[in-house]
Amino acid sequence: MLRISCRCGAAGAEAHGDASQAALRPAPGGQAARVLLALVIALILSGCAGRSGRPPAVSPSASSQANALLPSGEHVVQRGETLAMIGRRYGTDYQALARLNGIRSPYTIYPGQRLRLPGVGGVPAPTPIAPAGGWTWPTAGTTLRGYVAAHGGNKGLDIAGQIGQPVRAAAAGTVVYAGNGLRQYGNLVIVKHNEDYLSAYGHLQKITVAEGSAVTTGQTIASMGSPGDGPGVLHFEIRYRGTPIDPAAVLPRPSGG
Repeated sequence: MLRISCRCGAAGAEAHGDASQAALRPAPGGQAARVLLALVIALILSGCAGRSGRPPAVSPSASSQANALLPSGEHVVQRGETLAMIGRRYGTDYQALARLNGIRSPYTIYPGQRLRLPGVGGVPAPTPIAPAGGWTWPTAGTTLRGYVAAHGGNKGLDIAGQIGQPVRAAAAGTVVYAGNGLRQYGNLVIVKHNEDYLSAYGHLQKITVAEGSAVTTGQTIASMGSPGDGPGVLHFEIRYRGTPIDPAAVLPRPSGG
C-alpha cells in the first residue's frame, strides 16, 4: 500500500471507472511506475496536486491515508481525528456531518470509520461559481450519458461526435496533465482553471497541447477519440475542489435546447 503526503481541502477524486481504487491495488515489478502515475493523476483530479515537475512525496509504509483522500464524497477517519477537525478540513459544520452520518452527541468516531460528506446523498454541495469568462461546451455532439451523483455513477458527460473532431478547453486555464496514465480515460487532458476548478477530457484521439501550456476558452486542445472500437465519444468532467459536479448545470444551454 502507498502512503501519499498531500494536503487537500476537499473530498478526493474518484476517477471515472473508479480508477483511484484500481491504482491502490498492489502491483508487481514493472507495474509500480504505472501505479504511481495513476495515483498522481487521481490526486490532480482531486485538486491535491499539480504537475510542476515532480509528483507528491510517496513512501511505501502502510497507511489508509490514501483511502481517506481518494474516494469522492467519503472520508475514512484517521487516528487522532475528531468530527470537528474533519468538518474544518472539508469546510462544513461538524453537526451537519454528525446528522448526515447518524452520529449522536458526544460525537464519538473511530479510526477506519467511513463518513459521508455533504454534497453526496441529497445533501447540497457549495454553489459553484464559474471561472472568469464562464464555461463553454468542449465539443459539438449529443450527450449519450449524463452525470450521475451516486457512488460509482458517471462523474461527467459522455458526448457523442465524430472521431477526429476538435475538443476545446471549456474555460481558460493551465494544462496540468496530458497523457494516458489512467486506462479508464484513455488519452486524457486535465486543465486547472483556478484554485477551485479543474476540467478533464478523456478518450482523446490526439492531444495537441503540452503540460504547463496556458489555454484560452474554446482553444483546441485535442481531437475526439473513442473508448473502444466504436464511434467518437468525449468523456468530460468538471471538478469543484476535487469533487465532480454536473457539467450540464454550469455549461450554457445548447442552441435550440
